[in-house]
Amino acid sequence: MGIPKKEAAQRLKRGNINFILDGAPENMGELARIHPSAPFYAGLLVRSRQGEPQAGENPAGKAEAETLAAALFEAALDSPGPRIREAAAGELLLPLLEGKIPAQRILNRRTGKKLSASSAGDILLTLRGAALYALGNFEGLRELYGEGKARSSWDRALAALAGGEKEKIREFLFTGLPDRARQWAFQELSDRYPQILTEIETAAMSGRFAVARSAFGEGLSQFRPALKENPGLFFEYPDLITDLGRGFQFSPANNEGVELFSAWDRHLEGGGGLENMPGISGPGASPAGPALGQDKIRDIRYRLLFFSGRIARQREGYDEAAEFFARAIPFAPDPLQEDACIWYILSMTLQDKPGLLPLYLPLWHNDPYFADILDIFARNLTAKRQWKTLLETFALICSRTDRATIAKYAYIIGRAVEEGYILPGEAAPYLPSGSAGEDFPGRDFFRIAFEEGQASLYYRALSASFLEEKLLPLQDAAGSGGTPKKKLRPRDFPHAAEMELLLGFFEYGAASFAPAYIELFADQLTTEELRALAEAQTAAGYWEKAIRLVSLYMDREDYRVTRRDMELYYPRPFRELIEKNAREAGLSPAIFYGLIRTESAFIPDIVSRVGATGLSQLMPATAEDMAGRIARQGGPDYRENGKIELRNPRINLHIGAVYLNYLIEHLESPALALLAYNGGMGRVRRWRAGEPDLPVDLFLETIEYRETREYGRRVLAAAAAYGYLYYGMSMEGVVADIFKEEP
Repeated sequence: MGIPKKEAAQRLKRGNINFILDGAPENMGELARIHPSAPFYAGLLVRSRQGEPQAGENPAGKAEAETLAAALFEAALDSPGPRIREAAAGELLLPLLEGKIPAQRILNRRTGKKLSASSAGDILLTLRGAALYALGNFEGLRELYGEGKARSSWDRALAALAGGEKEKIREFLFTGLPDRARQWAFQELSDRYPQILTEIETAAMSGRFAVARSAFGEGLSQFRPALKENPGLFFEYPDLITDLGRGFQFSPANNEGVELFSAWDRHLEGGGGLENMPGISGPGASPAGPALGQDKIRDIRYRLLFFSGRIARQREGYDEAAEFFARAIPFAPDPLQEDACIWYILSMTLQDKPGLLPLYLPLWHNDPYFADILDIFARNLTAKRQWKTLLETFALICSRTDRATIAKYAYIIGRAVEEGYILPGEAAPYLPSGSAGEDFPGRDFFRIAFEEGQASLYYRALSASFLEEKLLPLQDAAGSGGTPKKKLRPRDFPHAAEMELLLGFFEYGAASFAPAYIELFADQLTTEELRALAEAQTAAGYWEKAIRLVSLYMDREDYRVTRRDMELYYPRPFRELIEKNAREAGLSPAIFYGLIRTESAFIPDIVSRVGATGLSQLMPATAEDMAGRIARQGGPDYRENGKIELRNPRINLHIGAVYLNYLIEHLESPALALLAYNGGMGRVRRWRAGEPDLPVDLFLETIEYRETREYGRRVLAAAAAYGYLYYGMSMEGVVADIFKEEP
């Protein structure tokens, strides 16, 4: 007998699927009784084997779990929610094509009418196509995909194979990204229809997949037969040039790549076609393919020049690379690609050739895309005291749309005026029209930084301290906006079907799978809907996911920040541990929270690429040193058998607080200590020795590591927010205290 419905629902909500893995058919039935959509989420859990075996239980093996998951997804096709049916259909595609689900059963289901109607969702149409393909009903498949109904990669794969036309199959495989549908189609050809592709074409397709998984040397070796015997393939299908370019870029053969691509481009520039093209004509060469039209030639030339630039940049030939990118700009297919060329040019040359900025700035399209370039430029100008160029750059960007960068430049200029590095009369002409007069231009620049909306909390807080103003970023600051609204049901939202699918992940214990599905719909969801999902992520303990979600709608033009959004963006998990350890180490809990959020986003078991571990991202050697200090001072000894369990929040937070306090004591400045937490105490001391006279806030702007500069800004902004939200402090006061230095 199956377990009671209420108990099954409680288990599923906790993510415990062992009662399903036991294999009792009646337990499968209980899922549908919980809700017709529940089998979908249970299927995800079963497939991932997230359930932990309990004493006396005998969970199914991997193969059995996959079969059970497929059965659960199939049951979810009966869900009343259209997005849930579509999601279940998507999970069934590969099992169906791999023969793990009877195809005829899919076609015979009572949902068959839904599966045949495109209005029910493209993926449901694709599932029917997969069933027809599995049954060998190619005539039915061709009828299904008539009249332009083959939309997705899977549709095109099935339609191409059903048609059996070599040219359409080649067109599908060699254009577009080498995604999962193309991988399946390629394997299907290899297994069932090996005569469709030639040996050279098969090698070229293998090269595409190798490059896609970053096996660049392997990909290049797979492309070589085509380069030798049928190089016209790359011009017939220019996406292969992109794959080939990436292979050359990240392999020792990059010189060869630049020479070949340059020769091809010069030939096309001279008006030549495939005939007599360098590297094509010659013994054994077979440049088959259609004549190249002008649009195709432009596309090919862009790829050749763009990847020549990337290859030259990889081997540090920066002037040569910049020339290639500049030549590629007129052939760029869209604004994004134009910006990519300009970004590469400026990233390599702007520091030595600042005159390029006024040349290229009017040409780029997406201002925030260049924020990192302008940040590095501001760093160099400040470090070299090139104040006039800094003023000229501000004049160029002050009317653009990247408000955070405008705030940064305005604040640095304001501070330079305050410190006497820039005279008031030198700064005043660069103020935008409508600003105040020449008497106090420093304050006028601070005002610009302060009024940049929510673009930069860091520079707003800094500017507020100099303007002697309170920074109150919340529209409901005086109210009770910290209390979440009552729980809303999917039907209460404008996108009810999407929200039913997405909120179901949290209702049925599958929250870890939600982010990928949320990403699919994020652009179309309203701010209120994204906020509800962030609430659900927070309640499930996925604070990092919630922070990312809130940042999506905070960036929207019509957004106005609320207290609840700030609380979601700056959450307070592990409160008892963080506040206790901060208090005992003599730290402000706002600063310690800012550090933890920036370091780990509250993921206890996170490990960085260099080995920093846990909530406060401690390196093992640092943790060993600090743990020894704690033990010698009479505290607990966390060293067991030469190891410290840094994934344990209790241990990690204690050691992290002690380490931050240690840095503050040795550097005599909370701001320098925070920078040293990221960049290392030795580096910060060396950097500071090179800039002994600069105030700490301007010193931060001169640090050579962009990661450390940005880290300092993020921690300080987060600390200001935590102090304001939870500890009765003003934002500008928190930042001012952090920047204090001991005399």
